[in-house]
Amino acid sequence: MVTALGLWLAGGGDSGDETVPVFEVAEGPLTIGITASGSVQSRDKVVLRSELEGRNTILWVVEDGVNVKAGDLLVEFDAASLVEKRNDQEITANTAHGNLIIAEERLEVTKGDCDANQLEREVALDLAKMALEKYEKGDFPEEKRQREADIALADEELQRAAEKLEWSRKLAKEGFLTRTELQADELALRRKEIDLEMAKTKMNVLTNYTVHQKRATLQSDVRKATRALARTAWQNKSQIRQGETEIVQRSREYYRATNRLAELNFQISKSKIFAPTNGIVLYASTAKRRWWENPLAAGESAVQRQDLIYIPLDEGMIVEIMVPEAALNKLEEGMDAVVKVDAFPDRTFKGRLTKIGILPDAQSTRLNPDLKMFRCELECDFEDAVARPGMSCDVELVKDTYAKVVYCPIQCIVRIDGDAYAYVQDGKEWTPRKVEVGLDNNRMIRILNGLKPGETVMTAPPVKEEKDEESKGDKGKAKGDGGGSGRP
Repeated sequence: MVTALGLWLAGGGDSGDETVPVFEVAEGPLTIGITASGSVQSRDKVVLRSELEGRNTILWVVEDGVNVKAGDLLVEFDAASLVEKRNDQEITANTAHGNLIIAEERLEVTKGDCDANQLEREVALDLAKMALEKYEKGDFPEEKRQREADIALADEELQRAAEKLEWSRKLAKEGFLTRTELQADELALRRKEIDLEMAKTKMNVLTNYTVHQKRATLQSDVRKATRALARTAWQNKSQIRQGETEIVQRSREYYRATNRLAELNFQISKSKIFAPTNGIVLYASTAKRRWWENPLAAGESAVQRQDLIYIPLDEGMIVEIMVPEAALNKLEEGMDAVVKVDAFPDRTFKGRLTKIGILPDAQSTRLNPDLKMFRCELECDFEDAVARPGMSCDVELVKDTYAKVVYCPIQCIVRIDGDAYAYVQDGKEWTPRKVEVGLDNNRMIRILNGLKPGETVMTAPPVKEEKDEESKGDKGKAKGDGGGSGRP
C-alpha cells in the first residue's frame, strides 16, 4: 500500500496547482500531557439523601450556598400520603393485635377442653379395667361358688328324697302309707333329681359360656376405652397444634403490621431532613451539573436514595476530571498537574493526580455508549484562594517534559498497516516515510526516528485504500494534491 500511495503522489510533481498545507519539523522543548475540564469538589462531605419510599414532592428546601448549623431544617417533603397510610396501618396493627389475643385465649380454652376430654377418657378406661377385674376376681368366683352350693344343696336334697322314698316304700309295703303318699314321695325324688340337673347345667353354662362371654365383653370395653383415650390424645394434640399455628400466624401478622407501622413512622420522621453538622449547603444537582436532572427546588420530586444536598467538611478540596479511554496511557498516579480555576483567571495552582478511575463512568456510558470516560481525582493546593465546591476549572496533566526533542503536529502522522508514516517533501514530490513516534499532547507528537529538524511534512496526508488488485495500476498515477483528511 505504501508503494501504491507513493506512485499515486508521484504524479503531483507540479505543486503549483494547489497549495499543500505543510509543517517544518521542529526541534525544541515539548511537554507531553493531557488537558481536561473538571470541577472543584470537597474532599470529604456529608451526603444527605432522600430516605422516603418512591417518588415524593419537595414542599420546602433551604437555599443553595447558605451557611447552616447542626439541627437546622434543610428539606421538607410532602408526607400527607404517608400520614394517611400510617393511620390505616394503625387500624391494621390494632386488628392484628386483637386477633392475636383472641387466638391466645382460644388456645387456653382448647387446652382446658382437651384436659377435660383426656380426664374423661382416662376415667372411662379405669372403670372398664375395674369392671373386668371385678368380674374376674369378684362376680365370677362368687357366682361359681353359688352354683357349686346349689349343686351341693340339690344333691343333698336328692339324697334325702331318695332315703325318704325308700322308707315310704317300706311303710307302704306294710300298709302304713297309701299309694298316693308313696307317689308323692316318688314325685319329690324326681323333682330333686331335676333340681340337681338344673344346678349342674347352670354351672356348666357359667363355666363354659357365660364367663367367656362376659370376659370378652369387659375386655372389649377396656380396649375401646384404651383406643378412645389414644384417639382423644391425638385429637388434643391436633387441636392444640392448630391453636398454636393460629397464634404463630397471628403473631406474624401482628409483627408485620407493627413493623410496617414503625417503618411508616420512620418514613414520616424522615420527611424532614435536618443538618447533621455545620457547613455550607450545596445542592447535589449543582455540584454534579447533570443536564438531564432538574435543579433542587420546591415542587420538584425526589426518589429514594437520591442525593439531595452536600455539606462539605473543612478538610480540603479536590478536583474531579473526566478522562477519555484513549488518554489513559498518559496517566499515572502522582503525576503533576496545573489547575486553572475559572473564578481566578489570573492564577494557576499546582496539583497532583491521586486517583484514576478503574471502571468507566456509568452516566457517561449511558449517554454515549461509544465514549468511555474515566473519573480521576487530583489533590490541589489552592493556597489562600477560597475555592468552593462546584467551581469549574481546567486541568493540564504533565506526563513528561523534554528540553529538546524533534516534534511535529499530530495530524502529520498517518497510520498504514499499523505503522506510522509521514509524507515528506522530496523536491517537487511527496514521499511517505516510515517514522517512529512517541507520545503526544493532543497537539504535537514526539518523533523518535525517521524525521530531521527542518524537513517539510504534509499536515494533511492523504489516505488511499485499494479495493482490489486490478484498481492499483489505474490509481497509482493519481496526483497527490494534499486534499486528504487522514488522522493518526
